[in-house]
Amino acid sequence: MDDFGVAVLSLAACVFGASAAAKLRSGKTYRLFRDGLLATRLLPRRLLAPAAAVLAGAEALVAAGLSATAVLIAASVPGAASLAEFALAVTALLSSLLTAGVAVVIRRGTQATCACFGPGRGRQLGRAHLVRNLSLLAVICAGMAGIALAHGRPAVAGAVLGAIAGAVAALLFIRWDDLAELFAPSMGAAQTAGGAGRRHS
Repeated sequence: MDDFGVAVLSLAACVFGASAAAKLRSGKTYRLFRDGLLATRLLPRRLLAPAAAVLAGAEALVAAGLSATAVLIAASVPGAASLAEFALAVTALLSSLLTAGVAVVIRRGTQATCACFGPGRGRQLGRAHLVRNLSLLAVICAGMAGIALAHGRPAVAGAVLGAIAGAVAALLFIRWDDLAELFAPSMGAAQTAGGAGRRHS
């Protein structure tokens, strides 16, 4: 397995670990997450409680599985590559379900806030979140492909560097709303200026 596969395992583990921690760190944050899930109108109220528990639990289990697999790979345990492929496949499935949910919310025009990494911090679910989820899914799939095509075992130093690189890259996904907020005003200003230019031409 190459260092890229380790980096993807680390990235996905950090993203889903942060998401699960944001939901489960207290009773208040969990209730706010559940209320946010209700606002999406993706599920009837009677299924809300079990769905919220399954989603938060799945994220925590996926993060733990990815982290454990990365450690096994760094330790050059036989069969770790197969476990990594399986862990990433499960992660891709979960990511696909979340992406589909965001797409449905956008298509319906439902007013709901993204609380993936902590309630009260997210922006209204929109195309930026769909791009984020699709980008994460693409990275996970690339990681699976890289693991399947790689031969041999990574050096310990390479595996450690890959894990660190993945953790740093995960911040882009975790802080996606902040980045969108940072670039949204400049994009809006550019669109306004372009529209004004066309009116005066």
